Amino acid sequence: MADTRDRVPPHLRRFVVAQDYGAYTAVDHAVWRFVLLQMYDRLRQTAHPAYARGLSRTGMSVERIPRIDDMDRCLRELGWGAVCVDGFIPPRAFQEFQALGILPIAAEMRRVEHLPYTPAPDIIHEAGGHAPILPDPEYAAFLRRIGEYAVRAFASRRDSELYEAIRRLSVVKEQRDATREQVAEAERALAELVAQPAQSSEAAQLARLYWWTVEYGLVGTPDDYKLYGAGLLSSLAESHFCHDAAVRKLPLTAACVDVDYDITRPQPQLFVARDFAQLGEVLEQACSQFAFRRGGIAGLHVACTAGEVATIELDCGVQITGEVAEVIDDGAQPRLIRLRGACALGRDGQIFPQHGRVAHPQGLIVAFDPVRNGRTAPQLAAGTGARVRIDCASGLSVEGRLEQSLDVGTQGSVVLAEARVLRGEQPVWGPPLQPVSVLVVAGPIRAVRAGAADGDYWPEAEYPQIEAPSRREQAEPQRELQSLYERAALRVAADVPVLHEELQRNHPDEWLLRWNLLELLTGRGLEAPRRGQLVAELWRLEERFEHKNPIAMGLQYLGYRGEGPAANGE
Repeated sequence: MADTRDRVPPHLRRFVVAQDYGAYTAVDHAVWRFVLLQMYDRLRQTAHPAYARGLSRTGMSVERIPRIDDMDRCLRELGWGAVCVDGFIPPRAFQEFQALGILPIAAEMRRVEHLPYTPAPDIIHEAGGHAPILPDPEYAAFLRRIGEYAVRAFASRRDSELYEAIRRLSVVKEQRDATREQVAEAERALAELVAQPAQSSEAAQLARLYWWTVEYGLVGTPDDYKLYGAGLLSSLAESHFCHDAAVRKLPLTAACVDVDYDITRPQPQLFVARDFAQLGEVLEQACSQFAFRRGGIAGLHVACTAGEVATIELDCGVQITGEVAEVIDDGAQPRLIRLRGACALGRDGQIFPQHGRVAHPQGLIVAFDPVRNGRTAPQLAAGTGARVRIDCASGLSVEGRLEQSLDVGTQGSVVLAEARVLRGEQPVWGPPLQPVSVLVVAGPIRAVRAGAADGDYWPEAEYPQIEAPSRREQAEPQRELQSLYERAALRVAADVPVLHEELQRNHPDEWLLRWNLLELLTGRGLEAPRRGQLVAELWRLEERFEHKNPIAMGLQYLGYRGEGPAANGE
């Protein structure tokens, strides 16, 4: 079975990197194990049944960070695959991967300080959150379909600005040397953007649907539900607090696309799907008025406002790709549009070889009027190379050198080079000495969608020669602590006294390694007095860190409810 990298389209390859498994430290593996042990224990009861089965089926263990190549092999058995990416990638690229049945997995591991919840994509969220539900065929089909629709949905310039602001805040929060001022500035920039009133784009509406389903979805009824959203399945805090009565549980409807969310705070409400089949139903309802469904003038104006590459699909099958710069219509029918940037013509998702990604200096003009003189495209093609004038029903005329007739039947789709669009004898666009390329077409616009119909429209990219996660330089105290973690990972009970004493001497604030030592002794029923010491130290660190770390959760997982042996049945 072919490696998933072999089916990554050329334009998406720039996001795919190699996983440097050796870059994970013993602390990283301890973080994975701490989260997954507790998540698996808790979610066996509260998550969708697919979760418990899905961990092992998708190549994961609670003991160690997974190898993405191993996950890819397992996912290929399910009709999916996995690739490693380096942190944040643009939303549309992420969705296009999912539309192709490829799960992009960020290789980075969250820091201990962000153990309950990370502001940046990491392998706990991407692998431990998204992958386990994929074995469910209805859910997997929905994930691919929402990816397909998100690729076609138009974004706005504000969407891009929000993405950059969120990415910047997440990166700053994960930087160990980031100052409070830098974090505050990134938070301020994001808050200012969010506060600006703006009309919701198609992409923003689908992003909200994705958030309230794929990331934070519940399934069942508001009174009896299971968790399936990746944000819930990968967060110790959210998977616990989502059950609080203060978090409203609402039946999922298409209206959720109008409910905004804040990635920096716990969610005040969650939406409950009846079952995974309903996810597809809601998706269809939410997209029923999108441009790729409506087409026509409305679709053209959405594309023009978005200011991004779009594909216009005509009933005759011709597909025109470029950025819609201007639209002229009569209120009922489109008359002319001007596309700028690199333009391409094609059909059925394939670019015509002679019309692939051409940058027209003055733009590409598309005339939508039916041809009044009645000549068919094949008849016009007989005069290829000659200069012709085509009169249109709108009163406009197009004159230029006949370059090609597109093979779309008799609807008059022809390409003119060195052409002008005239009203009478006056040019409609630009001075008369700046000729343009004109495509003359007839018939209604079936659909207008974001992006290119053919992936070959985009410039090819090679796989970058980089690896993730990035290797981190460590000062001597961190290297010393790493060696203690490495020794603890051997799970030798006889090492616990030495390791504990070293923590007491040199690492008074280190809680995760203390928890690992306590978990080892508790599981084997050893050294009750030392266990009591570790419990007391961990409870003190819980207070010391003002309950910002999941120490109490970890103690409760091991069965400890208070300080010292007496309080815990020793």
